[in-house]
Formats: sequence, structure tokens, C-alpha cells
Amino acid sequence: MERWTFDLIDLSRPLSAETPKALLGDLHEHHKGFEIRYVSDWSNSNGTNCLITLPDHLGTHMDAPIHTVEGGADLAAVDVSRLIGEAVCLDLHRGDVDYGYTAEDFATAEPAIEPGDIVLVYSGWQDVSAKTRMRQTYLTVEAAEWLVERGVHAVGCEPAGIEHVPDGLFTYSWYDKNTTNLPSWPTHQALLKHDVYIIEGLWNLELIKGRRFRFAALPLNVPGLSGCPVRAVAWIDRG
Repeated sequence: MERWTFDLIDLSRPLSAETPKALLGDLHEHHKGFEIRYVSDWSNSNGTNCLITLPDHLGTHMDAPIHTVEGGADLAAVDVSRLIGEAVCLDLHRGDVDYGYTAEDFATAEPAIEPGDIVLVYSGWQDVSAKTRMRQTYLTVEAAEWLVERGVHAVGCEPAGIEHVPDGLFTYSWYDKNTTNLPSWPTHQALLKHDVYIIEGLWNLELIKGRRFRFAALPLNVPGLSGCPVRAVAWIDRG
């Protein structure tokens, strides 16, 4: 039997207390709470055990429908088969700017998006600091609707949010129960209502931009969560 040979590319950020600062800049307090505590180590035991505390949307993570869709599926009810399979990484670099991708951007991108694809967006994201106001690319609602109509399984991006995070928090106040700017997080809703899952906080996409490959980003099986960090990987056949 011929051995399967491939190049494996890790697309997941390491998780630490610094991760939210790199992805969110001066908004990093919205994802605070990461902690690792050693329950035992080699100084007091014949082994190591840790207790980890972390937000469910930290670093490279996926969003379950319940994140923005009332009554939507929680993490344990996610169809993980939609998070592994054929994928494409589109080179949609626009510079260090606030830019909303349109349906035309996706329709004219290469390689062409096919039904069943997992679509990753290379935007040239640059990490920010805790004192920097982030700028980011994001998906417009029309772009999300186009991807749903195209029949994709999931969408992944480099920024911490597939929508413009500062606008969502401060311009539209979408997390505020009393906001009048509804629907809240409409791009998320357009995707997640149709089980097009969202993967945010990817990195190393410059290594696969403009290519087709196989991809997986699997979360833990924890009932009740609205998201979960994932170990996202791409693999490309050498043959």
C-alpha cells in the first residue's frame, strides 16, 4: 500500500493571556479570563495536572449557532462533518484597512468557490497591541448570503470577528439587549442560521493563500457552549 504523504500546516494561534491583545488591541478586555493553574507538578507529584480557564471564543475558535441565533444549536449539537473537508483560501488582501468584503469579491476570487467548500479568507491581518485600536476586514451580509447560496460548509477569517468588532460593540451596540440596531450581528446570523459555521482568529494563511487543500478545525464536545477554540490545520498532498 502506498503511504499517504502530505504537508501539514498549523493554522491555530497559541492560547495565552496575550492572545486577545494581539487580536483585539484595546478591546482585549472583552475576552479576558485565560488562566492555567497547576494542580500538581513534578515538585509535589509523579505527574502534572492543570486546571485551565478560558473564554469560549478565545484565539482560533469556532462559533456555534447559539452564539448569535436565539434557540440555535449549542457546541455539542454542531455537525462536525462541516468542519473538515475540501477547502480554499482566497487571497483578498486589502491592506491594514477597515473593509467589508462583498458578494462580488467572493464571486470573482480565485480559486473559484465550489459547493461544499470550507472558505478561508486571507486578508493580511497584522496583530495589534493592547494600546492600538484595531482595523479589520469583515464580511458584509450580502457576502454571507452569497456564500450560503453557494452551499459552503464553513467560513474562516484571520481577525477575531467575521464582522467588524468595534462597530458591533460601539456603533451598533449589538450585545446590548436594548439596542434598536437589529438584527444583531447580522452576518453571523446569515451564516449560522444555515449551519455555515464560522472560524475566527486563524493565522499562517499566507502559506496557503490562493490554493486548494484539505482542512479541519474540530472543537471539543462540550454541551452548552456558544463556541470553542479549535486546532485548525490544512494538509496538502505532496503527490
